[in-house]
Amino acid sequence: MHWNTRKRLVPGLGIALVLFIQSASAIDKSAVEKRYHTRFDLYLTAREAHDLKTSRPDEVLFVDVRSRQEVRYTGIADQVDANIPYRIDTLNWRTKKDGTRGTFRTKLNRDFAQAVANALRSRGLDRKSPLILMCGAASRAAYAASGLHKAGFEQVYIQVEGFEGARAKSGKHKGKRSVVAGWKYEGLPWSYDLIAEKMYFNFDPKNQAEPAANAR
Repeated sequence: MHWNTRKRLVPGLGIALVLFIQSASAIDKSAVEKRYHTRFDLYLTAREAHDLKTSRPDEVLFVDVRSRQEVRYTGIADQVDANIPYRIDTLNWRTKKDGTRGTFRTKLNRDFAQAVANALRSRGLDRKSPLILMCGAASRAAYAASGLHKAGFEQVYIQVEGFEGARAKSGKHKGKRSVVAGWKYEGLPWSYDLIAEKMYFNFDPKNQAEPAANAR
């Protein structure tokens, strides 16, 4: 990711304008690493995501797509409306190439798109409404946006710096997060306190009451 994106904003493009011009982007596409490109081409920095949400709180849905474990132990942005994980942690272990280190595997949340639709509906919004997706850095948000595009959503922004940002590639903080870019790095509001109404169980289709068959 190119972290100098603030210097490469589209001239004259304001936060309010991106709500009305779907094809516009607050960050020039050329400033976003290709692997994070989406079919929507709607990209925001952490601060722009904050400003867009706070300027139109009832019109924009802000979704944190990280796992429930991540929001529990690393915190969540105050402006997020819903934590809907794009991938879910499992107990299956994956060993890395060095044969010593590893990580737990994750699996795709196949209810993701429907859960997002449920979150929109809970706020009186629909699939045409603007969404902001945020993950740890940017990769999951990009994948999640692609899934929502296939599901018929129309305005999906990704926050390209993430909540904690990418790991530092050099210097005394090499390998650490929240020291290069991201929501925390920018000093934007966040907390370890989790608010019940924002948690995934509210939007999980498995927890939703089944509508009456052929209801009119």
